[in-house]
Amino acid sequence: MLEIPLGEKSFATLFAEELSLLRQRALPTGECQTARSKLCTLCAAHKVNYDDEYGAKNRALQKFLSSISLGNVAELLIRSPLGREYRSVSKRKAFRSPRGIRFGLIGFDDEHEMPFALPVEKCVIEHESHSAIHRDAEEFLSKRENTDFAECFNYIVVKGNYEEQTVIFNLNSFDAVVRRYANALSRFLTRRVPTITGLFVFVDEGRSRYYLSHRSSGKKREEKIELLKIFGASKIFLKVNGKKFLYHPLSFSQTNPAILQQFVETISSLLRPSSKNHLLDLYCGYGLFSLCLADKVKSVTGIELARESVHDAEENAKRQRSSHCRFVAGDISAESLEHIIRTNGTHTLAILDPPRNGTRPGVIEFLASKKVERAVHIFCNIEIMERELERWKNSGYRIARVAPFDMFPGTDEVEIAVGLSR
Repeated sequence: MLEIPLGEKSFATLFAEELSLLRQRALPTGECQTARSKLCTLCAAHKVNYDDEYGAKNRALQKFLSSISLGNVAELLIRSPLGREYRSVSKRKAFRSPRGIRFGLIGFDDEHEMPFALPVEKCVIEHESHSAIHRDAEEFLSKRENTDFAECFNYIVVKGNYEEQTVIFNLNSFDAVVRRYANALSRFLTRRVPTITGLFVFVDEGRSRYYLSHRSSGKKREEKIELLKIFGASKIFLKVNGKKFLYHPLSFSQTNPAILQQFVETISSLLRPSSKNHLLDLYCGYGLFSLCLADKVKSVTGIELARESVHDAEENAKRQRSSHCRFVAGDISAESLEHIIRTNGTHTLAILDPPRNGTRPGVIEFLASKKVERAVHIFCNIEIMERELERWKNSGYRIARVAPFDMFPGTDEVEIAVGLSR
């Protein structure tokens, strides 16, 4: 058999190879399977416990990093404090059957190219409160008098932390009648699950494949996203490194709060901030990195495309009395940065936490032209690391450290913070 050179293998492939060598674990009733014992294989948690999975993932990661010439600066994978029940964000698609509505993970039939429901009784990588919310919502919607309301459901989404949950009903309509049903379901759920602190309705008339978007495949969003609160708090609460944050339910948030403190502390150690430094935080979200590091630097500028997130960052800065922090809503490109950053970056530190497809052309080169002192580039898609880091090298920067985090136990993904210096 022709062997594929290691350098051509993706991290997902290497991880799958390591997992294939491990024995299937015994599953308790309902765990990683449906009531009819259909196994959910969407992640590795059905196969192995976290200790064995961590070992397999670390071996695969070291092979991958060595294949792209980062083995000499890469550290061991940093474990997640919670290997199971860590996810604070979940979504379930509404599937209809003769027996009523079921909220399931989305399996995919390759042969017929059709999605199918995986209504697992307990997903072991999600916080235990989520299963109760999904189960209780199903119970309410399966009642005969609620059949019409059940037909309106696209998804149910849960976000929050380990003590509090915010629930979002993704519906295809929301008239006065539907509102009454939604309020009734809200009362039902909050009685059953007292840790629910907020409940919202998101309207998607087109039943988009995207669970919190009006977009359909291949089309751009054409209208403003509307989120309607029907109960409780307007924002989601999070505490990291002693700092308190509130953010909009539609804002991007990390799915693993348990590892965030160590994540922020590592980024700080990579940047080595001091009172002379200005911190530039690109893709800043609601200000997590900016404000956790704000006490250590002279000033902060955070830039983020989502206006709701920028508003949250500004409000978080006010509550934390960080008056030296400035947040800007805007696209992150070389052209836009030219208008925002006009001074030389000799004492500037930069954090980049871009989406999966990476930075836009010219962004890294612009930061290099401003002579930023040190930077941390965070990768949630490590398959693009080699390409992005080559741009840093070509711009006069060297890789100081590579710190990988098991941000997503159970999955074939890791988050990697790369420290760079001039």
